[in-house]
Parts: sequence; structure tokens; C-alpha cells
Amino acid sequence: MTLLHRFFPLSSFYARALVVCIVFSLIPLSSAFALERSTGRILQDDGAALADDFGEIFSFPVRFDGSDWALTGAVIGAAAASMLWADRPVRDYAFRHRTPFLDRLLPVGDFYGKLSTGIYLGSALYTAGIISDDESLRLTGRAVIEAHTFSLLITGVMKAVAGRSRPYTGDGNNRFNWVETSNRYWSLPSGHATSAFAVSSALSQRIDRPLASVGLYALSCVTVLNRIYDDKHWLSDTLLGAAIGTAVGVAVGNMINKEEDENCRFIGTPVQEKPVELVRIIQWRF
Repeated sequence: MTLLHRFFPLSSFYARALVVCIVFSLIPLSSAFALERSTGRILQDDGAALADDFGEIFSFPVRFDGSDWALTGAVIGAAAASMLWADRPVRDYAFRHRTPFLDRLLPVGDFYGKLSTGIYLGSALYTAGIISDDESLRLTGRAVIEAHTFSLLITGVMKAVAGRSRPYTGDGNNRFNWVETSNRYWSLPSGHATSAFAVSSALSQRIDRPLASVGLYALSCVTVLNRIYDDKHWLSDTLLGAAIGTAVGVAVGNMINKEEDENCRFIGTPVQEKPVELVRIIQWRF
């Protein structure tokens, strides 16, 4: 066992533990207000709000203006340029620069981008907010759940329609089968990158602290590196996935921030802040 492995043994367990510690260390554990509602009423209201947010997100293209379409075109152009000139060189570079350090570090990105991670994180925050009567924490959990779910719905449809071959298949980066059900041909866009950037963007909007945003987006970038390093995705896959996750995460975060502001105005005066002891509320199982 090397000295590096002894002090930096990022097995699957340690990767998960590190992600959980980083994310929860970035989340403020207090709320500015609480609403006097039963749990049943809260769940009912949140269900209705989630449905409204779903409609808002998936009707956004109808309301795009010139700048929105320009940004969309820039993202598509960047992905296309990557397909033409960068995908293969970046893959080759990743193969030539494999190291034991990266082998142990990058599983952090794999875990952070997993489907289950966004679900567990959002559910943990939401449940903690319900139990502690912390409105802000509960809304943060809902933001993570919505951003994660909505963005992956978009990515999932695109994956199946594009049917792009993953790098490890050996088919090259220009193989599109169009309408596929096999995971081997679900390369574009990257679901891990979508999930990671959706979660980070939603949390960044909710936390609204520069250092927290840097940490969250850094985690997402580790996810991108992991997907290329593990030969699961081309660079262009991760670029498109990151763009989708970021767009949806920012939009959801902004909508829930607006909802929280409206709740504050409805209450009139904030109640005393109450710290939330997440360690006592949540038992994270690995």
C-alpha cells in the first residue's frame, strides 16, 4: 500500500462520505421563517407547487427571447465543435494521463452525478425541513428534487432519441443510431453531468454564497472529468449535459427563491431562527 493510498483511500465508501460532508458543509443550517401548517397541508402545497414549476420549466422555450435563443445556439455550437475537433483528442489525452491519484479522486464525481445521489440529497434536505419545521431547508430540498428530476427527464429523452455510441463501444464519436433503448448507445447528453450541475446550480441559487457556489460547481466539474476518464462519455456529451443541468437548476432555484420571498411577505414578520441539527435528523447509509 502506498503512502498516498493510506492517507487518501477514496474507495466507493470514502467517495460517498466525502461528497456528503462537502455538500452538507455548504448548506446553511438555519431558517428565517416557518409557516404554521400541518404536515399534510405542506405536502399538498408542495405537490401543487412542484406541478406548477414543472409547467414553467417545460414551457420556457415558448417564452424564449433573442438572447435565450442565442445562448441555446452557442451551447449547441460548442457541443458540435467538440464533436468535430475535441472529442477524440480529449479521450486520447485522458487515456495517456491515467494516474493512481486520479483513480482514487474521480470516483467522487461518479457518486455526485449518480441518479440516486440527487434523489437522496434532495429527499434528506426536504425531510429534515419537515421534521425541524424549517421552511428554507425544506424548500432547498424541493429545489434539488425538482432540478434533478426535470433536467434528467430532458436528458433521458435526448439520450434515447440520439442513440449515440459511448466511447468504450469503439464505434467512434460520430455514430448515432437514433431511437435506442440500450445503455451502450445513451451517450448524448451525459446524465451524470446533467444531474451534478442541476443539483449544484439549484443549491447555489438557494445558498447564494460565492464560496459555496465555487465548491458545488467544482464537484460538478469532477463529475465531468470522471465520465471522460472512465470512457463513459465524450467531451461533447458532458458539455451538453452540464448546460441542461445548469439551465434547469438555475431556473428552479430562482422560482423557489421567489416563492420563499412571497411566503415571507405573506407572513409579514419573520420568526426567530432555529438551527437545524442535520446529524441528529439524517442517518446517511452507505
